[in-house]
Amino acid sequence: MFACGACIAACLISCETDNYSGPDGTITGRVIDALSGNPILTEQPDGFRIRYDEISWSENPVAQYFWGKADGTFNNTKLFAGTYEITPVEGAFVTPEPKTVEVKQGGTVTVDFTVTPYISFHNVSIVKDGATTVRVSFTPTKNVASTKPQDYRIFASSKTPYVGTIVFESDISTEAVALSDDDMGRPVSVTLDNYVPGRKYYIRAGARCENSAGRYNMTETVEIQM
Repeated sequence: MFACGACIAACLISCETDNYSGPDGTITGRVIDALSGNPILTEQPDGFRIRYDEISWSENPVAQYFWGKADGTFNNTKLFAGTYEITPVEGAFVTPEPKTVEVKQGGTVTVDFTVTPYISFHNVSIVKDGATTVRVSFTPTKNVASTKPQDYRIFASSKTPYVGTIVFESDISTEAVALSDDDMGRPVSVTLDNYVPGRKYYIRAGARCENSAGRYNMTETVEIQM
């Protein structure tokens, strides 16, 4: 009889209602290029991350992260209600100061950041230059005096517009080409071959500095029909 009573008690305990709300709060926003006024151009995946620290219960919370998007936006719909410090990090830009936001249960908080990219591009041209060739030209400009330019690359793919360091085809792209301070403000021109007539390609240029967490500042992706 005692054993049956214990089973009933255990069953009652296990059937108690869970009063904790699930993570249904949302943080969304943009990382804006301070020079262009537009969302910063990056890549997905691996363009930048958003660090979020819940400071509701601790002054030293464990940092958590989620990835930003290629168009400079970010969105996380699975947050518990609470107070958070939000910071874009590990991108090709100067890390801004964190912002504090209050996330309500089931609510949405929008927060934007304005950042300085390490490198900007001017006079960008990506055009067909023959039956099987494409010419890419641009002028890189360094925006942060303390940074040191590292290299540039041309990324191309016939499979997807989400081209970048993870998604590219090596035979129609370039390897890393060294950049220095002397190259800043000087035009760069590259002619690429091995493109197939009749095929569509997606092409962009990227350049990075040594302290950019390995990330490249990017031009817009251009679609070329050969």
